[in-house]
Amino acid sequence: MGARSASSTSTICSAPASPSQLVTQSFDVLVIGGGIHGAAVARDAAGRGLKVMLAEKGDYACATSSASSKLIHGGLRYLEQLELALVRESLVERAELLKTAPHLVEPLRFLLPIYGWQKRPALLLHAGLALYDLLSIGDGLPPSGRLKPQEIAELPRLRRENLGALLHYHDCQADDARLVLAVLLDARARGADILNRRAVTAIEPLANGYTIELDERGAKRRVDARFIVNAAGPFVAGVDALSSIAPPPRPLRLIRGSHIVLRMPEPVEADAYTLQDQEDRVIFVLPWLDRRFLIVGTTEVPERGDPGAAACSAEEQLYLLDAYNRYFAPGSGPVTAADVVWSFAGVRALQDHGGRKPSRLTRRPALASIANGSGGFVTLYGGKLTTHRAFAETVLDELRGLGAYIGGPWTKDVPLYGGGESRAALLSLVAQDPATISRETRHRWAFTYGDQIERLYAKLLLEPNLAQEIAPGVTRVELIHAVETEDTITAEDFLLRRTRLHLLLDQGGRDAVATWFATNT
Repeated sequence: MGARSASSTSTICSAPASPSQLVTQSFDVLVIGGGIHGAAVARDAAGRGLKVMLAEKGDYACATSSASSKLIHGGLRYLEQLELALVRESLVERAELLKTAPHLVEPLRFLLPIYGWQKRPALLLHAGLALYDLLSIGDGLPPSGRLKPQEIAELPRLRRENLGALLHYHDCQADDARLVLAVLLDARARGADILNRRAVTAIEPLANGYTIELDERGAKRRVDARFIVNAAGPFVAGVDALSSIAPPPRPLRLIRGSHIVLRMPEPVEADAYTLQDQEDRVIFVLPWLDRRFLIVGTTEVPERGDPGAAACSAEEQLYLLDAYNRYFAPGSGPVTAADVVWSFAGVRALQDHGGRKPSRLTRRPALASIANGSGGFVTLYGGKLTTHRAFAETVLDELRGLGAYIGGPWTKDVPLYGGGESRAALLSLVAQDPATISRETRHRWAFTYGDQIERLYAKLLLEPNLAQEIAPGVTRVELIHAVETEDTITAEDFLLRRTRLHLLLDQGGRDAVATWFATNT
């Protein structure tokens, strides 16, 4: 699978190779950016027989792709903008991901309260949900409907004043960072050269393609590629600027989406909520991490600083808290900034359509390309987590138009890395030994690693001492797997993106993980 060999008893990562040790290589495609779209293009291209390299300057999914609302959804609000094709495509891809990544994507019921003060009338929302059902027909999820008065009465916190109706529908929730990793590891399994902390520092045109200079974890390297795919998200303009032959730039708007995280109040609720603010925006309230927390978001504001340093502002936090308190009345009183246990923000590079509000900018992906001899350069804009697979097919079609000799589409219905077992089968694996691992940890593993949990079990069978915990629920076997198979370099990689343990561990546990990485990588 392209994993780096490692000893379980010695330092796992070796020092970067010197320039003399690095042999110049040629690739068909260099993909720049290790977010969801770069991952999807690398996977699709590798599966069609192309020689692929992917370069990610930071960690995989370290920017926008791990700062989403964690939803795989059709985009109910896009119906209002008459983007029916986008919604239909998204719903088809939602059904696809339920089949190909069942360990990372699960159905979730959403409640949509309707109050007299909202701008959207109840009739419009009823019609929208009926159309949503029609566009998603055949995917196996329950249809939308309306809660009965006795069901509404059982909801513990929703305000009842001026509540006219409560509708419900289904979409899906996902671990966004793990989804990116599953796509990347599948690409690697198909022969792609995937690596994080690999920065592109220069791009020079050749007669038929490009030569690229890389900083690969401190080592300098030069490679050639016939085609470049710029999937750098909010950083696309900077990547395009590295080459004198790049696609003509498109007008972009960098839009920040921020979320806050609250502890789940008692009693616990399993449903998500789709809320309308006092204008026309939508805010989600989402149960997260086995219903231990709530995600509230998102905002949509212009990002004027470094997209890599995006953070939830005090104004955005207040906006989200106000929205939550407008709809919910917890027994302990309104939530405040003191109740926010974490916040995160990501930046999208959306096509600029003039003076539209950020919420009205299309999420439909787009691309621009330019030929360079028998090679070329393709830059990606926009897009959704949900539709990454379909967008990758569009990119491959563009490469074919530029002269790439490739096979046909193949990714539909093909499981992602770890996605070979159903959720029911994964629960059966949870019930298996090893008894040295708690059931709670085995359950977390199953819905983090999917069918790859068996690799962890097999390693424990050979080396039972790897069941040793260095923090509650964090074993040596999992840490070694993260380094050997998933290119994990730092404690932040592990706690924030390979797992979500940064919220589940206390400071002592996080420090223990940091110490392990400091001494073993």
